[in-house]
Amino acid sequence: MFGMFCTKGSQALEKILMALGARRGPRYAKMESITNLLAMSENPLTFLLKVWPDCAASMALSTVSPLVFFKISVPKAKLRPAPFPVNKVGCFRPVGIAHACPLHAHCHPPLFINLVYHSFGHADANMKTFRVLPLIAFLLTASFPISIRADDSQAGEEETLKKTEGDESGTSEEIKDENGILVLDELNFDRALQENKMLLVEFYAPWCGHCQALAPEYEIAAELLKKESSDIQLAKVDVTKEKGLAAEFEIDSFPKLKFFIGGDRKNFVEFTGKRKAAGIVQWLKRRSGPSATVLNNISSTQEFVDANEIAVVGFFKDIKGDETKIFYEVAVEMVDVEFGITDCKDVFEQYAVDQDSVVLFKKFDEKRDDFKLMTDNKTDKEELMKFIKFNSLELVTEFNEQNSDKIFEAKVKHHSLLFINKTLETHLTLLESFRSAASEFREKVLFVLIDINGNHDHVLDYFGLKKEDIPAIRIIDTDSLKKYSLSEKEISSENILKLCLGVLEGTAQPHLMSQEIPDDWNDNPVKILVGKNIEKVAFDETKNVFVMFYAPWCAHCKELTPTWENLAEKYKDHENIIIAKIDATANDIEVVSVPGYPAIKYFPAGKERKIIDYNSQRDVETFSKFLDNGGILPEEEEEEEEPESLDEEDVENITVTPRGGNETSRDEL
Repeated sequence: MFGMFCTKGSQALEKILMALGARRGPRYAKMESITNLLAMSENPLTFLLKVWPDCAASMALSTVSPLVFFKISVPKAKLRPAPFPVNKVGCFRPVGIAHACPLHAHCHPPLFINLVYHSFGHADANMKTFRVLPLIAFLLTASFPISIRADDSQAGEEETLKKTEGDESGTSEEIKDENGILVLDELNFDRALQENKMLLVEFYAPWCGHCQALAPEYEIAAELLKKESSDIQLAKVDVTKEKGLAAEFEIDSFPKLKFFIGGDRKNFVEFTGKRKAAGIVQWLKRRSGPSATVLNNISSTQEFVDANEIAVVGFFKDIKGDETKIFYEVAVEMVDVEFGITDCKDVFEQYAVDQDSVVLFKKFDEKRDDFKLMTDNKTDKEELMKFIKFNSLELVTEFNEQNSDKIFEAKVKHHSLLFINKTLETHLTLLESFRSAASEFREKVLFVLIDINGNHDHVLDYFGLKKEDIPAIRIIDTDSLKKYSLSEKEISSENILKLCLGVLEGTAQPHLMSQEIPDDWNDNPVKILVGKNIEKVAFDETKNVFVMFYAPWCAHCKELTPTWENLAEKYKDHENIIIAKIDATANDIEVVSVPGYPAIKYFPAGKERKIIDYNSQRDVETFSKFLDNGGILPEEEEEEEEPESLDEEDVENITVTPRGGNETSRDEL
C-alpha cells in the first residue's frame, strides 16, 4: 500500500511539473531525472519529506509566503545506487541536475528547490512557479499520516546526517596510517593535502603485480623520509574502491604516482623516477629542494667535483639571468646526476671557462666534457640532456641492472656489443681492442660489454648466440632492429672499426638469423615458419597468410597460443588461408619489423607483397571477421552512450603496463 502511494506521489509530481511548463528536450530530461532521484530511495516519499522542509523554508523567504513550515522527523532513508550514469567525481547525481545530490557531502541542503529550479531553467523560473510548491507538498503528504515537530537545531541534524553517511560508506575524514603510508579516500583526500604540503600519492589496485612489487619499496622510502625528518609524506589510494578519485585524476594504468604541492589537488606533477626506495627519495628531494648547489668559490667547487662520480657544473656570468632557466629544468629532471652552479670569476678562471657553459666532470675516460651554451637563451634543452646522458657513460659501458636505463636513454641508435666471459684472461684481452675502436666512434656508436656470467641469457637468445659462440661481436640498429656481425673470425680493433664504418655508411649486410626448417612444419593446423622459409610461404601469391610473431618467454604470447590454435583448427581445410607462427627471437626477416610480442601480421595473396598489421581484439571471432573480410575488419555501428564513471569491471580492465597494451616490448630486454 505504501509503495503504491509512493509511486503515485512520484507520478503526481511529474504531472505537476509538466503542467508548469516542462517540455520534451533538455529540460524534460532534467525533469525526468527528478523521478530517477526518487527511485534512488527505497522510500521515495520519506526521502522527499526529509529534504522538503529545508527547501520550503528557503522558498518561503523568496516568495514571502504566509505559510509556516515545520521540519518533519523521519528516519533517514537507505539509498541504493542510482539507475543512471554518475558524474566524474563519483557523485551519484542524476544527469542534468546542476548542483544537488543526496549522496554527496558537499551538495547544498535545499535539494528540492534545486531540482525544480533547474527543471525549468533559470530564465523560466518565476514567482508563480515557486508559489505552487506548497501545493506539491500538500499532494505528497495529505494521504499519509505523519508526525511533525518544530526544529530549532538544523546544524545538529546535518551533522548527524553526515556522520550516518560516513558510517554507511565505511569512510570518514580520519586518515589511517599503514607502515608510514597514509590511506586516502574521497572524504579525507582534501584533509591530507591541507595537512601535508608535499604529498606523493600512489594510485594502485591490490591485484596489480607492479603495485605489489612497489609496495615494499614505497614503505622503505617512507621510512627513509621519516628518519630524515622530511616534510614530504607518502600516501596511497585504492582505486578499486575510490573510483571517483580514479576518474578525477584520470588513472589509466597502475601504479600511477602523483606529487601534490602546496595542498592544491590541481597542482601536481607525475612521478618519473625509479620505483625503488632510493630512487623515490632521490626524485622527491630534487623536486622539493634546490635542484643545483650554488658554488661560491674555488674550494666549494673543487669539493663538489671531488665528492661525486659524475658532477655537472653550470658556469653562468649571471646566475639569476634567463640563461639559467634551461639548466635548472634539466637539473630537476635528471635526478641521477648532481648539479652545481656558479658565477664566480675565480672559478671560471680556475677551470678555464670563458663563456656560459655546462661542464661535466667524471672520474673515468676523458675526465671532463664541455657543452658551450648558445647565446640569446637559444640552448636546446633536449640537446643538453643528451650531452649529459651520453657523456655520463663510460667509453665501454657494461650492461647490467644499474646501467641498462642509461644505455637506452643515451639516444644513440647504433650499439656495438662485445660478448665475453670475464673470468677468462683471453677474453679480457679483447676488451682493449674493443675500447680502442670505441674512441674512434664517440657519439656515433655506443660500445657495450656483456659478461655472459651475468643474468643475460635472454640477450644471448635475442642475438641468436649460445655460450659456446662466445666471444662474439654484434652491432644493432635500435631503430630498424637490424643486426650485424663480423665477417672475419678474429676480433681485432681493425675488424671492429671496419664493421662500424660499414654499418654507419650502409654498406654492411645485416646478419639474418634462422632456425632450421622443421620436418613437420606443415603437418599441423598452425604452420611453423623460420627465417629460411617465411619468404616462400608468406609471399605465396595464391595464399592469404596470417602470422603470429612471438617470443618463447613472452607471457602474452603464451596466453594467445590456445586462441591461435583454435583459429588454425577452424581454417585448416580452407583452400587459401594459412595460419602460421614464427619465433621472432630466433629468426630475422628483413622485410618485417617486430617492435613487440606478440605481433600479428597478414600477408594477403597477390603480387603486391603487402603486409598488413593486425591491431584489433585477439579472439577467434574477431580474427575470423578479419580473415573472411579480406584482411579488413567490417565497420560496425556503435550506439552513443552517456559517459559513465569507472565501475568494477572498468577498473579491472585498466592496463597495468606503462605502454597500456598487451604486448611485450623488445626494449624490455
